[in-house]
Amino acid sequence: MPKWAKAVLIILSAVIAILLVAFVVVFRKWQRADILTAEMFRANEENTMPDRKVNELVENPNAKVAGKFEEGVTTDFEGQKYRYNDNLINILVIGIDDYGLKGGTDTDVNPYQADTIVLGTVDAIKKTVSFMCIPRDTVTDIKVLDLNDEVAAVKKGPIAIQHSFGTQGEKTNEAVADTVSELLYNVPIYRYVAIDISAIPDINDSLGGIRVDIPEDLTKWDPKMKEGVTDYLLLGDDAVIFVARRDTDIDDSAMGRMKRQMTYLKKLFPAVKEETSRNLMYPINMYNKEADKIRTNLTLDEMTYLTKLMLDLSLDESEIVSVPGQMKRIEPDEIEDYEYEMGYIVDEEALKKLVVDRFYVKAE
Repeated sequence: MPKWAKAVLIILSAVIAILLVAFVVVFRKWQRADILTAEMFRANEENTMPDRKVNELVENPNAKVAGKFEEGVTTDFEGQKYRYNDNLINILVIGIDDYGLKGGTDTDVNPYQADTIVLGTVDAIKKTVSFMCIPRDTVTDIKVLDLNDEVAAVKKGPIAIQHSFGTQGEKTNEAVADTVSELLYNVPIYRYVAIDISAIPDINDSLGGIRVDIPEDLTKWDPKMKEGVTDYLLLGDDAVIFVARRDTDIDDSAMGRMKRQMTYLKKLFPAVKEETSRNLMYPINMYNKEADKIRTNLTLDEMTYLTKLMLDLSLDESEIVSVPGQMKRIEPDEIEDYEYEMGYIVDEEALKKLVVDRFYVKAE
């Protein structure tokens, strides 16, 4: 056999061996997914986020923290006892704005703000998924991280700016998840997926595009995207326009954008589910392709588990909701330490009810 043929044979053998090893690893993880449960999504050695227990809902509408929740302990709400639903998997999706560094047209003050914040919740027993959108301008306590990722101060601000502090790494993303958890009365959020806006076109187009109705005038960015256009196929940068762009000259433009994001989610989830049914490796392959634009503390085991679970998940469009409240102009000194003209003020009583309905079950 010629030397070149032997060399080719050796290379082919090595490639085949690598592929076989990769197949065995993936196959074993796929098998392992059958015995995994929602428990693995809590704090562990691979995830340094604090093992925060769910705190009791309290009568004082301004209080966010009460007695620490312990296993088996119930909490009272409107005369009924509840306990936290341990079958839930909460994963925070953070859409990162980096226009400030890449010369985009959005005029938000700080780069790396969390312009999109969505809490995805999977019920591993009922096989359902729901989404809760948190408006970017939600007024809450913000942890100001220094360049060592230590909390230097706490002040009131729109929740989007939480991501603009710290070193933009793991601790920054954890701070966003922690802030959302506190906003939702300490619903446990141990996993996050932070996505740079530049990944949207690739994810969108890998699904053949997403069809939507255009609810408002977006011709500032694309002349074809006129208000009232129906069944519009989003491809390339149009997906970014629909999901991320807003006219900052309009006070409540962020709310209009969030409604578009909710519309997009309703179309995106079934598209991802359908593509995964055709190609079981689609979610992991897409993550690997966009790895430089995505940060997550999900492990490969957890990704495999979620991929397998996704094939059985159902989404009720009514299960895509937003934190209840109202966008309003903030008068000087109306909110201590608040430096912004506008803010989304949460309806605390409505939020409590929403949290109980989505994350708790009646205690026997």
